[in-house]
Order: sequence, then C-alpha cells, then structure tokens
Amino acid sequence: MEESMIHTDAVIVGSGIAGMLAAIELSKKMTVTLVSKSTCGAGNSEKAQGGIAASLDKNEQQAALHVDDTLACGGGLNAPDAVEALVKEAPHVMGRLLQYGVLFDQKEDGRFHLAKEGAHSCRRIFHAGGDATGREIMKQLRLALPVQVTMLEKVTIQDAIIENDTCIGVIGTDESGSRLTIHASYTVLATGGCGQLYSVTSNAEEATGDGYAIAWRAGAELVDMEFLQFHPTMLFAAGKGAGLLSEAIRGEGGVLLDENGTPIMKGRHELGDLAPRAVVAKAVHDTRQAGKDVFLSIRAIPDFEKKFPTITKRLRENGIEVEKGLLPVRPGAHFMMGGVAADACGTTSIPGLYAIGETACTGMHGANRLASNSLLEGAASALLLANALPVPPQQRRTRQTMLKLPATVPSFRKPSLQELKTTMDQWVGIVKDREGLRRMAEWLDSYQAFIESPYDPAADKEEIELKNMLTTAFLITHAALKRTETRGAHIRSDYPGEQPDWQAHSIVWQSHSRFPVVCSRDVKSREKEEVIL
Repeated sequence: MEESMIHTDAVIVGSGIAGMLAAIELSKKMTVTLVSKSTCGAGNSEKAQGGIAASLDKNEQQAALHVDDTLACGGGLNAPDAVEALVKEAPHVMGRLLQYGVLFDQKEDGRFHLAKEGAHSCRRIFHAGGDATGREIMKQLRLALPVQVTMLEKVTIQDAIIENDTCIGVIGTDESGSRLTIHASYTVLATGGCGQLYSVTSNAEEATGDGYAIAWRAGAELVDMEFLQFHPTMLFAAGKGAGLLSEAIRGEGGVLLDENGTPIMKGRHELGDLAPRAVVAKAVHDTRQAGKDVFLSIRAIPDFEKKFPTITKRLRENGIEVEKGLLPVRPGAHFMMGGVAADACGTTSIPGLYAIGETACTGMHGANRLASNSLLEGAASALLLANALPVPPQQRRTRQTMLKLPATVPSFRKPSLQELKTTMDQWVGIVKDREGLRRMAEWLDSYQAFIESPYDPAADKEEIELKNMLTTAFLITHAALKRTETRGAHIRSDYPGEQPDWQAHSIVWQSHSRFPVVCSRDVKSREKEEVIL
C-alpha cells in the first residue's frame, strides 16, 4: 500500500459551513489542510433551505430575545454561556458572509427579507435564493477559499492519532486506497451529523456520524447523544422520503392536515404549526400511527412557486401536483443536538482535538434545536475557533510519527447498510420505549467486535462509514435507554413527560467508556459530576 504524509498547522475534517469558514479564517495566520470525503462543500450545509437565524439590531434586546427563544426551545438542557456567545457572534457571521458575496434576499426597499420559523418570537431568519440558503452560502464560501488552503477531496479519514493523550493529526485513505497520514497541531472535526442512520432523512449522503465515531475511538467525551431531532415535514412520495420541506413553508402560512382535512396541530400547542419541531414531529407521527396520512397544505400561501423555487422543482420532479396545494409528509431524521462535548470555541476534552458545527455539542441546542440555529452555530463556532487558536510553535510542525498498524486485521461479522437503517427505524425512531431500545442494543452487541475493531488500513470508504454508523447507533441507543423521561426531541412512550429529577442532567460518554453515565452539571460552566438516577 502506498503511503504519504502531510504536515500542517491545522487539519479540518469536513467542508460544510463550519469547516469551510474555519479553513478560510485560520488560513489568514497558519497553514490549513481541509479534507472532504466527497467533494468540496458537499454535505448538509449545502442542502439547508430554511436559512440562518441572526439578530443584527444594535439594540441588545434583540440578541437577548434570540437567546431566550433558544433556551425556551431547549428543554432546560442548554448551556446559557454557549448560547449567548454563539448568538452574539451573529453580526460577525453575517458580516463575513456578506463580505464573501452571499446575497441574502431583500425587499424592494433594500431591507433584508426576514422570515419567521417555528418557536421564534419574531422574524430573524435570513434567506438566500428563497429556499436555497445553504447552496448560496456554500457556493460563495467555495469561491472565497484561499489558494493557500490545501484541499483534499475524496479522502476518508478513519481515525485521530493520539500520542501522550494529545491529538496530533488524523489518518485515512484516498480514493485509490492509498494511506494518508496528516500531522497537525490542531485537528478540527466538522463532519456534520448522522441522519443516514435512518431510511428517511433530510441529511446528505455524507452524514454518517463520522465525527462522533472518530472522537469516541480517540477517547473524547461525548454528551447528550439521545437528542436526535426529527424534522416533521419530509416530502414522502412513491413510498420513500424525497427531500425536506422547509419549516419556512409553515412560517408563510402552511398548515398540517390529516387526510380528512383536519388541522393536526389544533389544540396541541399555543404556537400551532410553528410549535417546536419535536412537538410538531410527534403530532405527525401520532396521526400516521392512527392510520391517517398527513399533508402540508400550501393553499394559503400566495406565490408559493416564487417563494420556494427549489422546493417547487423537487415537488414536480416527484410527481406532486403543486396546484392542488397538498404535499404528503412524514417525519425524518434531521439534526443531532448531542455530540462531541465542546465549548463555543470547539475545545474538546482532548488537547489538540476540536469539534465544531453539528459534530459538536456546545450546549447551544439543549434537548431541541430552534429552527435555523444550525447554520448560525456552525459559522459562529468556526469564527470563535479561528480567533481562539494561536499560531502553533514551530517545533510542533515537524512530527514524523507514523501510526502503528496491526500485523493482521481479522474479518468481522457486519450487517448491511439497509439492515442498520431498518432496525434504527423500527426501534430507535421518533418515539422510543425500553423494549425497542433493548432489542436494538442486543442487535448491536452482535457487531460489537467490528465496532471496537482496531484501525484497518485496507478498509474502503463504505466499510469505514458502516463502522462509524454502527458506532453512532450504539452511542445513541444506549444514551436513549439511559434517559428515562421525555424531553425535547427525546420521546419515550414508556416515560411520557419531563421528569424533574432529570433537569440539568446529561448522558455522558467518558473517555473510552463502554457505556454512558448520568452526570449532573452546572449549566453555566458545563462541569459535570457523575450521579445515580
């Protein structure tokens, strides 16, 4: 097998909004290598429709209101210091995006056209290209990427390299199967989420939980992996998920109806169709479980095709008659609120290892993410990281350490990708219970040897992704089994409702732990102490 080695100040794994913006900013003061397992900029960020939530008014009350909305949505598990830091970074985020050429939608008078989405108390959502915000942002960031950034496409990172309890880089393979070792003073995981664990998801095909699995194998702390958000309105056509229908549709007057034309959100929440996503997703799920199809009515939205051109195109491609005004929907895996434990600047429990964007759990989202806060968090954490990291000492740029490879790697029993998706759909879906979670845990136990197997230099991209997905499924399942309550996006039918004993408690995967523990924490400092519940 051919081998190559790269030395760089910072290696960033993942090229979505968090990874790309971090690369652009860090390259102003140090050498940067940006790695994508597919193409530059591909991933969830590019697919984002809803927009980016940002409070730009010089009146600090606007930012404070955004903080309050975020905390109200998070079920008591947000870290207020992180929420405040990330929300207050919004003016810098928007300034950078405008500087790099992102054209956010404007009214005829030149003011920005701001939208309102679920659980927001006012209009603060910036859109670009109507419903193509992510695509427009990523297009401009690609153009802004400096030539001095080393861009590696179609390179699959398999593991972090840990030496003396410090991360000194990553190891992986390129498209030809050649081994690549990247030594860096700073290793940044910005790999996105894990929606591909499920058969219906809004996520890009790249979202296979890579960052969570890499961090877990490295011994980093992970937290709150039970909080996986399901989006209530995935287009469901020809018996399968066919893409996201943005929450902005409901913000403009869309209404969820059952097959009899009855509004399903009536009486469920004071915000109706703009209730927090977990509430709306549960309503769609319950209606479907009762044997009724669910539709998103767009009949009250004037100029729908003009406001949502990308969605309209997809609807027609899937044979949906837009003129009838009823779009078939069901929930789909959307966003991970948990992840690698990190502060607002991306610092993790391992020196030299950082996590930003959806890969990280900063405490921004708590138990349930506020709509359009994801692009904000990814961009804000990238800027905060770039500001926090100093130029590394010269001596750290000359490492020659090669990862010791196992003499032989045994073959392991593995499921198919479809088997994994089917079992996650069945037992770890939007509504969970002890029996289903235990069955999932037992199913995963049969593949534990593969999940915990050592680095395999011969593994291809598909095998690495499958291992990462099984690992992430393991982390989610055991965390969900541990939290015996319903809170935010974590819904247990056998433990309905929030339990006071669980307030300000997190499920934590500690360094190289086989199973998670329950920790109480100071929500301000995020310091944790193991407890028994």
